[in-house]
Amino acid sequence: MNPETLEKVLSCKSLPSLPAVALRVIELTQDNTVRTAELAATITNDQGLSAKLLRTVNSSFYALRKPCTSIQQAIVMLGFNAVKTLALGFSLVSAIAEERDSTFDYQAYWRRGMLSGVAAKVFARAIGSRCEEECFLGGLLQDIGMIAMHRALGAEYAAVLAKAGADHRQLIRHELADLELSHADIGSMLATRWKLPPLLALPIKYHERPSAAPQECLEVCKAVGLGNVAADLLGSAEPGLVLKRLYTKAQELGGLSNADVDAAMKSVQMGVKEVAHLLNLDVGQIKDSAEVIEKAHSQLAAIQIPFAEDASTDSNVSTDPETGVANRLTFNRNLVTGFAQSESNPSEPFSIAILNIDDVAELRSVHGDSYVATLLANVGHMLKSHFDESNFLVCRFDNDRFGVIMARTDRASAIKVIDGARARVGSAPINCQPSGLVSAALAVTLSAGVCTRDVTTQSRINTPDDQIDLAARAVDAAIRAGGGCSRVYAPRAAA
Repeated sequence: MNPETLEKVLSCKSLPSLPAVALRVIELTQDNTVRTAELAATITNDQGLSAKLLRTVNSSFYALRKPCTSIQQAIVMLGFNAVKTLALGFSLVSAIAEERDSTFDYQAYWRRGMLSGVAAKVFARAIGSRCEEECFLGGLLQDIGMIAMHRALGAEYAAVLAKAGADHRQLIRHELADLELSHADIGSMLATRWKLPPLLALPIKYHERPSAAPQECLEVCKAVGLGNVAADLLGSAEPGLVLKRLYTKAQELGGLSNADVDAAMKSVQMGVKEVAHLLNLDVGQIKDSAEVIEKAHSQLAAIQIPFAEDASTDSNVSTDPETGVANRLTFNRNLVTGFAQSESNPSEPFSIAILNIDDVAELRSVHGDSYVATLLANVGHMLKSHFDESNFLVCRFDNDRFGVIMARTDRASAIKVIDGARARVGSAPINCQPSGLVSAALAVTLSAGVCTRDVTTQSRINTPDDQIDLAARAVDAAIRAGGGCSRVYAPRAAA
């Protein structure tokens, strides 16, 4: 962690804070001799909180057999921990929801938190957990560190959010690369400052990597982790890949079938709308889960094709118009297909790479967007020519990056062909002449990150997303090393 940035965040006077009633609830629940009546009286003194809690308890989300008319009765019907958890969560939600700041997308923040929280509760119920409320609160508040970093760092954090865009899974990677801090760690520190019990604080720290959580909170973290993927599913433009990941994680973490997941997602959509209304939170439009799952199944069916067939496709549907190479959707489809082939035959290696054009921001500031657009098209043409020779697929990965799919290719061979591509692009300045402008020769280099799934790495690379993440880390390492080089993910040798 960067100690200076950490101090700047933790010393910020506008960090989220717990209301007085929440602090009193924590104080009371630390006392093993506290009486139900005393806790109920504390919550009842806050009329707004008491009303929200009772409305929630009596909603179809809880499906109680008979109406609950008082907080004390809610404690008897739901249990001490459930009411305590809801009171803490709703108090903090109310405090944060009152903030108004046009520089932070609170609607998207609450939509993701609500989706994750409700989904965590639904999946906890499906796997037979007795910690449903803790799972709900863990999902609801998992990203509280984002608000803390936004308030403390302002424009600096806004730039990190812009880099991640709509892909929340990339946020921590950019946070660590640019700030050497993550919202998961900051959120956990806030929870500790509020004196939340470990069962509520630790899921905030481990919500992105639930399998690494301590045993004491592993059950809650697993449900919150599934809630995270469910939120990704209902927010993704390409739900096929995400649904496949959710199926895998649900089976791995909770022993749930695909049908169990589909049924749970229907409950999630209904629950989010209901709880958001009860809490008076604006979460915007929630996608219809049935439509999302149907679209995802269509995408999954579409990628079950021979690997080489999609690689040779050259149509408006599969081609990026700016660079002339295949687009990201084609990359994703071939990634899933190649990964599946590698899973079915563990001895068959499967490699991917991410290529980054170095210093694009500087080139854009010096030469302008038109020249950079022409440069991207020229680099795309050169890479396509290079990888076609090996029957590999190159795609537009994102704005300034290209992705490469190398089926049945081991690590050494992948590095060799990638280094050949870098040498080809960087061998001489590239002539760029946008329409109506003079010609300019732009010298560029490429940084590359390579990741191979084989017998030495298959225990670490469980999903296509894992492989993308490791390749992305490798290319970031190449950039930090000065650019114009390759880095490769490889397992550490045994001691």
